[in-house]
Amino acid sequence: MKLLVVIATIGLAVTGSASAELVAKVPDGLVTVTPRGAPVVGFVRGSQLVITRRTAPGRWRQQPVASVGRGATLAAFDAGVAGPVAVVLARGDRSLTVIHQQGKRWLKTRLTGRLDTDITLGWPGLTLDRRGKPIVAFTHWHSRSLYSQLILARLDGRKAHTQRVTAGGWPKSYTPPPAAPVMMPNGRIHVVETYGVSGVVGTIEWMPRNKTWIGEFLSGGRGGFPIGPMFAARGRGSVVYASWSEAFPGSIYGGFPVTLARHGSEITEDIVSERGVSAGLVMTPHGPQVAANEWVSGNDVSFAFPAADTVWAATVSGPNGSELDGRLTDIAEAPSGAQDLLLSRPEGLSWFRTRSLPVHVTLESEQRADGSMLLTGHVQGGRGGKVTIYREHRKTRREVAATLKLGAGGEFSAVEPARTETTYYRAVYTDLRTGIPYAKLLRDSVAAPPGE
Repeated sequence: MKLLVVIATIGLAVTGSASAELVAKVPDGLVTVTPRGAPVVGFVRGSQLVITRRTAPGRWRQQPVASVGRGATLAAFDAGVAGPVAVVLARGDRSLTVIHQQGKRWLKTRLTGRLDTDITLGWPGLTLDRRGKPIVAFTHWHSRSLYSQLILARLDGRKAHTQRVTAGGWPKSYTPPPAAPVMMPNGRIHVVETYGVSGVVGTIEWMPRNKTWIGEFLSGGRGGFPIGPMFAARGRGSVVYASWSEAFPGSIYGGFPVTLARHGSEITEDIVSERGVSAGLVMTPHGPQVAANEWVSGNDVSFAFPAADTVWAATVSGPNGSELDGRLTDIAEAPSGAQDLLLSRPEGLSWFRTRSLPVHVTLESEQRADGSMLLTGHVQGGRGGKVTIYREHRKTRREVAATLKLGAGGEFSAVEPARTETTYYRAVYTDLRTGIPYAKLLRDSVAAPPGE
């Protein structure tokens, strides 16, 4: 889904942006920020959960803290006054464990006992109470009946106190419903979950009322089923934001819309990506920002999460958002209105801190009669320099097609010879000051004309 020396911590808290830093040579991980403003990254390597702390600019110290088994997934990550908290899904999504720091020790608490053979766990969400203690929301999903139960777990040391938010198997869902808790100003916990069954999708915010829970729909209508995690965050006052992804075959949104819902004095929702998977939700001085990974793939009929032949394009929504090179694994709130980004690229996980993403790259293609391709684009907000055009071949490593010097107005162009295989083109401009790789991936593939 963070301990530093005092000088480094203060420096991070007041810095609005930081140059790109390679954290680890792994493909996936999550980032969070300590109460003092220091970034911490967690990931699973082999069978170990590894916590990585930034000790100085460009330097990260890795610490294996617990064995989680091969194939495990770090599903949620946060940090409080006591230290980092990790929620780990075991391989097969049938076991859920919370790993958190207490002094110099790392405690492991399993939230699930023995499950019936048809039960799978939905993607969990995590928040911390005012004392920094973990609160986890997750679902039990029955593959045969499609029934689900929403569960809220509160941890105190090694002990977990669980309660059922829903009972009776409602709502049904074709896939395990993901859920996320959110802390309200009065200290109460609300839980947001989303589901899909029989051509209907719905997203519900559950609120405690006396000794039971009541639900209010944030979204509902025709659709398919949820994919990936649910994210929830509190805005000003008691306003709740939620973001999630769903598969919606045949929809006008390209089949996989990413939604941002707002629950204040009224309920609103917007599609922030027409074909993507939500990767995070943060509050900024300018409002909510959603991190989503859009993609292109040779197979639009079936979708594995993620697909083996996927080419990713990282996006951050909103007026201060942009498209980046690679896949965003997480986004986190940082001090002074900044955000921490964790980006997966061929070399591994890279960390960035920035208050905004002011650069935007455009890229267009025009196929000529001889089969060659004219690529033209523009870098808006850049400070000169060069742009690199890549050929992406899905299952193989990408290759450089051209490195071009930007024109006086930020424009660039190149001619590519005719291709005999399906190719996707991407333009990447790396900001010289921050190291952030802004990009534009063409969503349509390029191939030689038929018969050539």
